[in-house]
Amino acid sequence: MPQGDFIAFPVTSGTEKLMFEPNEKTNYFERLLPLMDQPPSKWNILGNLVIFPKGSCTGEEEYDWEKIAQVFGCKKIGIQDEINPGELRRSQLKLIHGNNGWVSHQENFVIYEFDASKVMFSSGNITERRRMGQMDCEGEIIVDAYCGIGYYSIPFLARANAAHVHACEMNPDSIEALNKGLLCNGIQEKCTIHQGDNQSTLPNLREIADRVILGLIPSSEPTWKLAVDCLKPEGGIIHVHMNVDERKLDEWMAQTIDKFSRLSGKKATAIHLEKVKWYCPHIRHVVLDIRIG
Repeated sequence: MPQGDFIAFPVTSGTEKLMFEPNEKTNYFERLLPLMDQPPSKWNILGNLVIFPKGSCTGEEEYDWEKIAQVFGCKKIGIQDEINPGELRRSQLKLIHGNNGWVSHQENFVIYEFDASKVMFSSGNITERRRMGQMDCEGEIIVDAYCGIGYYSIPFLARANAAHVHACEMNPDSIEALNKGLLCNGIQEKCTIHQGDNQSTLPNLREIADRVILGLIPSSEPTWKLAVDCLKPEGGIIHVHMNVDERKLDEWMAQTIDKFSRLSGKKATAIHLEKVKWYCPHIRHVVLDIRIG
């Protein structure tokens, strides 16, 4: 697997767990055989960090970790545990080789900089990050209500030609990563970071946005009214992330459109429903694009 390719992370119910799809037993696997007693058949690569799933090894083995990293063209090795379910959704990756968890990871022609041992990065959302970067946002003002390390803010600015993004985030580790990513992509002047709980920061962004991103799962519903209030008086577009039972998608879409219409006092129209990934059996992570006004 070349550096920069990805393995999707399905997530079981309850706490979010980053799962690994089996890789074909290519020469990577064969090259690991002399180095490990039981080489993992699954891995993920972020920048110069190769990540093995929990249970594949402990890090306490007397292996030549440097040579193992070199098999993948990497310099660092980590073991992934489930994501901390707390408010800040911190990564629980254990670094077993390398001096720190910072990586410079390129995908879809943008660069993300982050400490993988502190913040999460879901490779399963790569298609949605690409989709946002392919939008025509020329001249738009965008509010990203849950920006994290800039998963969507950076593509909007670097690829979709947005004029400015107001990025709301409360995790200091994510904000540090966002600042580095903005600088690395040369778009730092086009982003204003609003640190703190978005229940407090979003009310300061009333009537300024052409587009609002609600990129939180399982639900962003507590910020729906605040998101509507961020739109310009004539309206705009809201991207609503949600975990939804596949068998109730049509019902959920109708209810969501009706609620946004009532919250805004304007016509709400479904533009597109994107099925991002499976979250657990029958439950999909979806994004509903809604036009208000």
